[in-house]
Amino acid sequence: MARLAPTPNAITNAITDPVCGMKVEPGMTRLVSNYQGHSYWFCSEDCRRAFEKNPEKYLNPKTVKHKWPTGWWGRYLERMAKANKELFGGGPPRCH
Repeated sequence: MARLAPTPNAITNAITDPVCGMKVEPGMTRLVSNYQGHSYWFCSEDCRRAFEKNPEKYLNPKTVKHKWPTGWWGRYLERMAKANKELFGGGPPRCH
């Protein structure tokens, strides 16, 4: 698949994939969906399909309190989430 040429301000115009929260540059992807007059860009075909199946789920998410597993795996996941937040400003890792 051929890549699209980036627009001059593509990095400053990065938007958030509504499904996984990943930053997406609209000029670098053809994965777009229109819903109620708005365009939404996606990082992967899977995210686009999930959005098209149930857009309201991703546009109006319910607040869910995340509970970590216990033991060494839970401690590992907590460290990874903390590093992710410090490096990228995100929450727990999702699909990427």
